[in-house]
Amino acid sequence: MPAREAALKPTKINPAMNMPEQQTPTPAASTRHPYGEFEHAGWERAAAAYAETFGAVSNPFVPALLDAVVMEAGAKLLDVACGPGLVSAAAAARGANVTGVDFSPNMVAEARRRYPALTFREGDAAALPFEDASFDAVVIGFGLHHFPYPVHALAEARRLLRSGGRLGFTTWAPPEMHVMQRIVVGAVREAGDPGAALPLAPGGAVNQVSACTDLLKEAGFAAAASTVSIVRTHIRIDSARQLWEMLIAGTVRLSTTLRSQPAAKAGAIVAAIERGMAPYRDGAGYRLPIAAILGTTARQP
Repeated sequence: MPAREAALKPTKINPAMNMPEQQTPTPAASTRHPYGEFEHAGWERAAAAYAETFGAVSNPFVPALLDAVVMEAGAKLLDVACGPGLVSAAAAARGANVTGVDFSPNMVAEARRRYPALTFREGDAAALPFEDASFDAVVIGFGLHHFPYPVHALAEARRLLRSGGRLGFTTWAPPEMHVMQRIVVGAVREAGDPGAALPLAPGGAVNQVSACTDLLKEAGFAAAASTVSIVRTHIRIDSARQLWEMLIAGTVRLSTTLRSQPAAKAGAIVAAIERGMAPYRDGAGYRLPIAAILGTTARQP
């Protein structure tokens, strides 16, 4: 058995984290929610590996995200949940004056290491350390589903935007559109232990266009200024083994699911992933369809 499989150990999740909540707490209280603690610990672990692993999956959506906020050269842009700085660097290359913020100290350190000329700070998306109307644009690249209460992050983005300033965000589309996730989850159900508990986001799922549209309204953005749509593209994957390693090293929720599997079942899960990828073979590798939800809006005067 490969050493990586043998090293896998079950990850225990507190079942209490799956309990539904009746009321949305204040932003300050939400930062201490167990869901946030789970995500924080996961991104601290994945920080060093993300850019070279799962960054290949999220990067294709960066141009559309930046196009959505229609920046002019010199515009002040805030990159929330900046991770290792991939979106920040792309925005800076377009001429933006960028500040990146992330709740993971390890992610901030990685962003500073990779892009020392840019500004990165630690901060919680629900309570950011900036004055009102500080930015011309705010982007949140695949961050909403990692926040306990996404509406708090969107409302905070609205507070930080100048009048007419634009917000753009991406989040993953439903599994039926996001083939990679569907293949992996199906492989675990087929060959592994699908009973591994994961915490539920207390603020609700954000992988439906309707849910994202409702969140923008709840955060105070005008419906007439908002657009939420599906963006589709593809990624190249060499093998099922590469995808397995990528997800373990560079994600949180899927990584927790895979790391929780018994080591004896890892080979069978990889084989099931390979069968699921078979229809997407393209030459020596695979071309997997992926899809994201892109939301864009503006702060009205």
